[in-house]
Amino acid sequence: MFCYYAAASWPLIPGARAFFGVEGTPLIGMFLCLAAASLLALPWGLLFTRRWGKAALSVPVCLLLTAIPPLGIIGWASPLLSAGVLFPGSKWFGLGLIFGFLSIFRFKPAQSVLCLTLCAFVFHFQYTKPQLPAGWESVNTNYGGSGQGDTDFTTEYNTHQSIQTTIIESRAAVLLFPEHLVTHWNESTEAFWGDTLTSVATQHRTVLIGAGINQPGDSRNPFDQNRYLNVLLARGEENAAVYEQRIPIPIAMWKPLGDDGVRLNLFARGTIYVHNQNAAVLICYEQILVWPFLSSALEHPTILLTTANNYWAKNTRIPAIQQSSTASWARLFHLPVLSATNF
Repeated sequence: MFCYYAAASWPLIPGARAFFGVEGTPLIGMFLCLAAASLLALPWGLLFTRRWGKAALSVPVCLLLTAIPPLGIIGWASPLLSAGVLFPGSKWFGLGLIFGFLSIFRFKPAQSVLCLTLCAFVFHFQYTKPQLPAGWESVNTNYGGSGQGDTDFTTEYNTHQSIQTTIIESRAAVLLFPEHLVTHWNESTEAFWGDTLTSVATQHRTVLIGAGINQPGDSRNPFDQNRYLNVLLARGEENAAVYEQRIPIPIAMWKPLGDDGVRLNLFARGTIYVHNQNAAVLICYEQILVWPFLSSALEHPTILLTTANNYWAKNTRIPAIQQSSTASWARLFHLPVLSATNF
């Protein structure tokens, strides 16, 4: 399994350079790739056995250990994602089929493949693609790294003006924007956006926009902001909904040995209620993991919202991996998907 996870983790090598800049050397990317592969392969190596009974039990245990925290924090490339490809619309039953198939395949390959093929045929035959709610739209942007820790306030101002113009010109009931377009949302931001948000509320519309906000108890000064929450905010007719990213990118955003960055909040709520829809939300890195979506699925979502700020990864395979993972989860639980990405 080490080779499997290493092959799946190779985008970390070019991704490290893109994300960390000049500090992200190929050696750092290689280290992250091999370290992640080693950790994810560890349960498989420790629980490996040639005995049929123990192996049938060890496989689902390994799948669980690599899907749930703490290993689930880096639990990408999970075989569980294949459930959405093979058994669309089957929800938790499809996950159970994957557990069962992987448990017996080693010892009864022909029978298990035949069973899997028949089940896949049945679920594909009855599956119909779900439709988005009327009036729900998303906006993909090309603002690059505007406001992402730089000091180019003129560019950031122009970006905010451009976003507000897009909002005013739209007639969508719910308009979704990408992750972290607003670096620091506070009372001043509310005032600057006041006319736009008032107009949206008057039209009974809602804007969902990615932003950074203060952690509880932290300074309100945006220039003294080393820690923040990476959130999806609802503004307009509905102002109460706030989704907090539960698993930020380890090391880059969540820094377990430091006092800055974005906090890890594994058990925060995974859905927000907007315009009569219970929306599951996945922000960027969460899209390629198991834990964030399945914990959201326990809250019975009716739509899946995904946002990302991939300006740093536009020349890598990372956006494509996010999209395929999201599509698999949505197919498995028969959910319409609305996505917004900044490049």
